[in-house]
Amino acid sequence: MTAKDNKGRTYRKVRSYYPIGVDLDGYMRYGAWQIKELVDLTLQPRTVQKERMIFEFDKSVESADVTVNVYYYISGKKGSIIYTKKRHLVFE
Repeated sequence: MTAKDNKGRTYRKVRSYYPIGVDLDGYMRYGAWQIKELVDLTLQPRTVQKERMIFEFDKSVESADVTVNVYYYISGKKGSIIYTKKRHLVFE
């Protein structure tokens, strides 16, 4: 999620969902030889996940453009945008 206020400042927050591998003691591991179990923390198809992200703007900010992008990563660094939503907010 990205928010850009009318003063030109940009605010950014990221939320990630991915499977993790854990060892016998329950600690997160990356090496295939260390992983004994997978914990699936991904978003499942056709489910809704509500999120709340809070940005703290200065009192002098009058408006902000907020953009939400949802990416799907098949593997590695190449991600595709699967959803985008934009809103213009005005503060009184």
